[in-house]
Amino acid sequence: MKSAYEEERVVSVLVRAELAVTPGRAADAVELARKLARAAADEAGTLRYDWFGSEDDGALVVIEEYDSPEAAIQHNEHCADLLGRMGEVTRLTRVDVHGDLDAALLAWIAGRPQARAHSPLAL
Repeated sequence: MKSAYEEERVVSVLVRAELAVTPGRAADAVELARKLARAAADEAGTLRYDWFGSEDDGALVVIEEYDSPEAAIQHNEHCADLLGRMGEVTRLTRVDVHGDLDAALLAWIAGRPQARAHSPLAL
């Protein structure tokens, strides 16, 4: 029998990604972050998409939350052009993906040495 905690628990997909901004490209990176946030706001399944900056070391952090692994993959597909352009002005240094992850999302993670998958613990 499941506890009340287990029955009420819904595991979304939470992503925290760190990006190093190419020197001289901070304004471009911030503008692309704004465009990505606007695009994510219209996506079904995107629960959170917030950007943070650190001026002292030229780093950006994005916190993303999706209601399912499929929604996370759909975001990557929907925003492929913007994400590609962000990759031209930044370098992905770390990405942590938390949740019940499906095969497609695990394959995406496996293709990126800076990415880590984190599954929920059975408590």
